[in-house]
Amino acid sequence: MIRVLIVDDHPSTATGLAVLLGREDGLEVVGVAGDVEEALRLSGELRPSVLLCDIQLQGEAGGFEILRRLRDRPGRPIVLLFSSFDYPAFHQRALDLGAAGYLSKTASVPDIVAALRGVASGGTAFTASALDNASGAPRPPSDRELELIRLIRSGPSNAETSARLGIGTRGVESSLRRLFQRYGVLSRTELVTLAEMQGWLALPSSEPS
Repeated sequence: MIRVLIVDDHPSTATGLAVLLGREDGLEVVGVAGDVEEALRLSGELRPSVLLCDIQLQGEAGGFEILRRLRDRPGRPIVLLFSSFDYPAFHQRALDLGAAGYLSKTASVPDIVAALRGVASGGTAFTASALDNASGAPRPPSDRELELIRLIRSGPSNAETSARLGIGTRGVESSLRRLFQRYGVLSRTELVTLAEMQGWLALPSSEPS
């Protein structure tokens, strides 16, 4: 029996999915969690085989935090991510953190069931496009660099940006030059556009909480 814990912060979605999956032979939905802490607690108490985990929890990429915090736990459950986001950086982060698969939230129930059974038997559930995105995506900027990109997206001057970051204007300029060179862009606008397309601005910190 595959014991499934559903992690989703939309109660109607989680409840509906639990009902549908509970009708499938060989699957048992043992619980539903709505946030990171509840998911971790129930994972320890209920001992699910697989966490079917939305990435975006309460406005943040909490699914990645769950993966990070479960990674070193003995006997940890398999984590199958599902998300409405198709960012290359999300696919890359999912692989880096050891997710067993990445499903679109538009996936049909039969596809979700097939993925759950596949990962429970030791397989993976990444689509070919997700793997291509992950392998071809540039590595995201550091947390500090992402902070800079988020600031310049709102349009402040170098002087205003340097004041907010606590570094000199020359430090801002040199950081931007490094980013332009690394990613082959020519302007702030191109850098912000690339960051949005890759999903960098939606990523949580890469540092442990």
